[in-house]
Amino acid sequence: SLHARKIFLSSTGQADPPIRAELFGIQRFEEHGCSLAQAQIVETDAQSRRHSPFFPRVEENLAALRDAYDYIALTSLSGHYTTPAAEWLLDNFPLIEAQLQQIREGVPRRFYASLPKLAVAPLQGLPRVYGIAWAYVAHTDSVLNPEVFTAFLNAYQSCSELRLSELWALPTTLRVVLLENLRRMADDIAQSKVALEVAHAVWDNEQVLDNTDLDAINALMKKRGLQRSYLTQLWQRMPTELLSNAPALVQWIEKHCPDGHALMLESQSAQVASNLTVGNIITTLRLIGQVDWVDLIEPVSLSLQVLRQMPSFCKESELTRQQITRAIEQLARVSQKTERETAQAVVAAAQAVPDSVSADAVERTTGFYLVGNGRGQLERALGLPAQRAAQRVNWRRWRLTIYIAVITLATLLLMLLALRHADWHQWQTLVAVFLMAWPASEAASAFVHRLVAESLKVQPLSRLCFPDGIPPEHRVLVVIPTLLSSGASSRELVRQLEFHWLANRENEAQFALLTDWIDAPGETLPGD
Repeated sequence: SLHARKIFLSSTGQADPPIRAELFGIQRFEEHGCSLAQAQIVETDAQSRRHSPFFPRVEENLAALRDAYDYIALTSLSGHYTTPAAEWLLDNFPLIEAQLQQIREGVPRRFYASLPKLAVAPLQGLPRVYGIAWAYVAHTDSVLNPEVFTAFLNAYQSCSELRLSELWALPTTLRVVLLENLRRMADDIAQSKVALEVAHAVWDNEQVLDNTDLDAINALMKKRGLQRSYLTQLWQRMPTELLSNAPALVQWIEKHCPDGHALMLESQSAQVASNLTVGNIITTLRLIGQVDWVDLIEPVSLSLQVLRQMPSFCKESELTRQQITRAIEQLARVSQKTERETAQAVVAAAQAVPDSVSADAVERTTGFYLVGNGRGQLERALGLPAQRAAQRVNWRRWRLTIYIAVITLATLLLMLLALRHADWHQWQTLVAVFLMAWPASEAASAFVHRLVAESLKVQPLSRLCFPDGIPPEHRVLVVIPTLLSSGASSRELVRQLEFHWLANRENEAQFALLTDWIDAPGETLPGD
C-alpha cells in the first residue's frame, strides 16, 4: 500500500517506545513522588524559552494518529487481521480528535507560558507538570486512579510545592501525555502492519528473490526497527513439512529464524501489552472528562489547605473559590511570596478580627481580603507598597469623569467629521450643529457602551454554595420596591411577584412588594 511504501522508504528510524514502565502501587508512588521532586530542575525566568515543543508536538501527534488511522482502516477493509488494539483506535477515533480542542481550551498558550519549565533533558523546555504526568502515566500503564494520583501529588509536594496554576493544568497535561503515548502505540501498530505487508510481498515473490535480495530487505527492515516483526511474519507462513529441496526463501528463513517459536511468543506478549495499553488510554481519556477535578485538586493544593482552616471558605461557591485562587496566584507572583505564604497571610488577617465582630461577618472571609475591600490590608501585610491600594481607589474615582469625557470627545469628533466642509459663518451651520448634537451623542454613547462591554471583564459577586437549597440561618426576603399607579398595574405587579416565586421555589426564600402611592398634590386622590 502507499502508506506502507511511505514508511518503508522513509529516512526515519523505528517508532518511539511506549510510555510504559514498572507498575507502582500507592506506597511506591509516594516514594517516587518525593524523589521526582528532588530530581526535577526548574528553569529560572531568564532561562524560560519562548518556543517550546508543547503545542507543536500535540498537533504533530494528532497528524500522525490520523495517518495511522487511515492506514489501519485501509488494511482492515482489505481483510487483514485487525488486533484489538487497532480496533480500539478505529472505534474511538472521534474521541481522539476531540482532544485537540479540549487541550486548547484547557491550557491556553498564555496560561501555559507562565508554567514553570524543566531545565534538563529529556523533557527540557516542557512544563514541570508534564514530567509529573509522564511519570504517572508510565507507572500506571495509562490508568487514572484518583486515589493513587492524589497520593502521588501529595508526596511530590512534601518536597516541592506546586503552584495552583500547575495543579489546574494537570487534567489537560494528562490528555497531552496520553495522546503522546497513543501516537507511539499507533505508530507501532502501523509499523507491524507494514512488516506484515512486506513479509507477504516477499512470500508472493519468492520465485524471483535470491539471497542477496532477501539480505537487502532484511537489512532495510532492521534499519527501520521492524526486523523482528518482519521475521515473525515470515516464519508464520513457513510450510509445516520441510523438503530437502526447499526453496531459497525457506532456507533463508530457517537460517535467520532459528528461534521461530520464541519470536511467536514475543509477538503474542507484545500484542497483549499493546491491547491493554491502548484500551487503558482510551478509557482514561473518557474518564478525564467525567472526574470532578475541583474535588480532586483542591484538597491537594497546599495553599487551599491553609484556606480550608476558615469555615467560610468551604461554604463559598465554586465560581467564588476560582476567583479566590486566581487572586492568590496573582498576589503571590507580585509579592514574590509562595502561594502558601499568601494564604497564611489571608488566614492571619481574618483571625486578627476582634471577637466582638460576628462570626458570619464579611471581615472573617477569605474573599474580603483577596477580592474585596480588605485587599489593601492584605497587600500591606505581604510587604507591597501602600500606593497600590491608593492607585486603585483613585482610578475608581476618575471612572465617571473618563466615561463622560470619552463620550463628549466622540460626539465632537463625529460632528466635526460631518461638518468639516461647512461654512461656519452662516447661521444654517449653527442650526445643523444644534440638530446633530443629540443623535451624534447617541451614536457616541452606543459606541462607548459596546467598547466597554467588549473590553472589560465581568466581575461576578461572591456567593455561597447551597447545593441543598437555602438553609434556615440564611433565610431571605426578596423585596421589590414599586409605585401603585392604577388597579390594573397593581394586579400585574402581583402576577409578576407570583412568577418570581414560581421561578425560585425555595422554602427559605419569600417575595414581597414594597409599595407607595404616586406623587400627588393632595393626601388622597379619587383613583386611590
